[in-house]
Amino acid sequence: MSELFEGISISPIKYILIDENILKDVPYVLKDLGVRKNVTVVCDQNTYKAAGKEVIEYLKDFDVTLCKFDKFHLIPDERSLGEIILRMDSQSEFLCAIGSGTINDLTRFLSFKTKIPYGIVATAPSMDGYTSSVSPLIVNGFKRTYNAGYPQFVIGDLNVLSCAPYDMITSGFGDIIGKYTSLADWMISNVVNGENFSEDIANIVRNSIERCVQNVDKIKSRDKSAVKNVMNALVLSGIAMLKVGNSRPASGAEHHIAHYIEIKALMNGQIPPFHGSSVGVAEVIVSGIYHKVFSQDRNEVQKMISKAKFESRQEYLERIKHVYGPISDEIFEEIGEFYFNKYEREKRQKNIIANWDYLKKWVYENVPESYQIKNLLKSVGAPTTLQDINISMDLDETIKNAKEIRKRYTILRLAEDIGLDI
Repeated sequence: MSELFEGISISPIKYILIDENILKDVPYVLKDLGVRKNVTVVCDQNTYKAAGKEVIEYLKDFDVTLCKFDKFHLIPDERSLGEIILRMDSQSEFLCAIGSGTINDLTRFLSFKTKIPYGIVATAPSMDGYTSSVSPLIVNGFKRTYNAGYPQFVIGDLNVLSCAPYDMITSGFGDIIGKYTSLADWMISNVVNGENFSEDIANIVRNSIERCVQNVDKIKSRDKSAVKNVMNALVLSGIAMLKVGNSRPASGAEHHIAHYIEIKALMNGQIPPFHGSSVGVAEVIVSGIYHKVFSQDRNEVQKMISKAKFESRQEYLERIKHVYGPISDEIFEEIGEFYFNKYEREKRQKNIIANWDYLKKWVYENVPESYQIKNLLKSVGAPTTLQDINISMDLDETIKNAKEIRKRYTILRLAEDIGLDI
């Protein structure tokens, strides 16, 4: 176990190994975990070349069933899950995923359903889900987060990670930068809604951000120490989610916008951008919203609330059906009419006004401004606008509709509660 994680309880993950020349350790880790013979390796064409072929060569003492996807743009949906099930050996003792986001999410969910343990050999520092216990999957065209299994090990060979496609490296950076506002959303939900909040876990996420921005100037050159910092940051963020049992510490309004972008791309027959790239772009937007909202003083907020006109139930239903079309039922199932409860809204409004000065001070101390986020992303060559990720969407409509992706309370819901048009 890396010294980075000493003092952080991460059971049940047995091994987190991020270093150079460690693919050869995979068979020893498997044996130590009690795997005797049968291993199913899950990868795609790209990850097979990056690390899968070498890992399989090291597994000469095991009976290996190879499940290699032939697609270049793999989607984590029902079809892909079915392909793994069809190819895997019925006697398999262990699932060894080799890849990053999509491969990990599919294998983790399958592990959870089949009760077969799994581990992940990471091929890119592209997202923070390596150590989480949830899987975002696309089911019936709608991206939802499902409870899933946790890995027995995470192995990241820096020789592989540093050679990943560069846009996957900047994707990981974007995913981590998004934690500034995910933490802020968690905090305001605690104050406004009484949602449980852990300062200890929040500090793990803050540490992940700090790890990621250290030596940021070396990321462009693929410096292994800088890539290691990004990967460590992603793993720390995943551990925070694992400890909470859901993605709340690391996913807020910026992720909701990213999910909306990805869903709409799929609905339009397009290949979605890398998730972390969408998150980074969304973080520029959401940090701007934070500072717009909290530029108001308490008296201004009280006046806005007194004059606010809220969407009617019929208007809401029509908007969702128009925007989400064939997957609108999934939205209704997720959100329902939760935010139409007048009594609950008035309770939130009272809490917002009572705690406004505290919230405003916290945001100004903890949430960078939009231009600062943009400069961080630009420093590594990461996308900063919707155009940069080849997405043509109306920004106002994106913000308005993205809040329906999850029931969670975020800055988008707070702005709605006070009647502020963002």
